[in-house]
Amino acid sequence: MNFTGDYHTHTKMSDGRQTKEQVIKAAQKKGLKEVAITDHGPLAAGIGVKQPSDYLELKEKIRALTLDLENLLVLVGAEANIRDLNGTLDIPENIVEQLDLLIAGLHPYTLPERLSDGINIFLTNSLRHFGKSIREKAVNNNTKACVEALYRNPGIDIIAHPGLFFKVHMDELSKACIKNRVLFEINCGHEYPGISDIMEADRHGVDFIINSDAHFEDSVGKLDYGKHVIEKLKIDPDRVVNLGPGEGFKRWGKKWNIYTY
Repeated sequence: MNFTGDYHTHTKMSDGRQTKEQVIKAAQKKGLKEVAITDHGPLAAGIGVKQPSDYLELKEKIRALTLDLENLLVLVGAEANIRDLNGTLDIPENIVEQLDLLIAGLHPYTLPERLSDGINIFLTNSLRHFGKSIREKAVNNNTKACVEALYRNPGIDIIAHPGLFFKVHMDELSKACIKNRVLFEINCGHEYPGISDIMEADRHGVDFIINSDAHFEDSVGKLDYGKHVIEKLKIDPDRVVNLGPGEGFKRWGKKWNIYTY
């Protein structure tokens, strides 16, 4: 079982412990045809890029680094943070338009748009262990935030580690993924989602992508968890967009037609 690419990695620009050069070298060593660098958005407190323009600077540096690079396509994207119940992201649209791909997800310690958003999502989740009603409210709010993000931000390619940190209703999220052509990530770094959630997404017919979420050089292209899940659940390989000798990013990237490298 061979994978075309790994489309979720982090560098020292955010909370990764590897340089962009190390990501490229590791991808080559793993025999990948494609790799994406997708550092955290700027409002993930303490772990995001310093400012949105950093992505564009990285893109120029990658362009220079890969001029003579053969057999590996290096993409520059971002892992945006969902900030509120309206699905607002922490990366401006004018920056998103210039990225090769966009991942989005809910993360702890994200700076909310307003105080009420902080209460509705982040505080409510912190209190979810104090009762069934609070827990249900947290899951409903988390689901709404993710679903709204997919509908309001057509540039999103991938929903990151669905349900990690913030539980969601998988059936609703899966339907939103299908409706908006968003890939459902099986995240090997966190080994998440779990089997039951992936089964639910599979039942609805989502398209999957298996990523490493690598923060260290030796984790780039390490996709064993996803491979295990796909085999265990007998998921149709044709619905895993980075599995096999397919067209890779060309097959699923929403911006392939305007890709400029």
